[in-house]
Amino acid sequence: MTSLTVTSVAGSTSGSTKITVEPALSSGNSYKYKVAANPTMPNAGQECKTGYTAWDGTAEITATAGQKIVVVEVDADNRCFGAGMAVITAAE
Repeated sequence: MTSLTVTSVAGSTSGSTKITVEPALSSGNSYKYKVAANPTMPNAGQECKTGYTAWDGTAEITATAGQKIVVVEVDADNRCFGAGMAVITAAE
């Protein structure tokens, strides 16, 4: 499984965060995320449907500062290809 470096900085509006992910998305894959106080990281190949929200990789995400975000790179079958976690920094 690829380890993703997830970074959160304050977004442009109150209660939003701007997320960046390295390395870049692999061809044919997409991102999903979940935000919680203590979210769990998926295992390699795990299906990531329930509890995840699709993300385009650029849109700001509504979240509460101090919570954690798990970003998952999934293949066409929603199977985990890579994942990373960060503590949310949100605009006030």
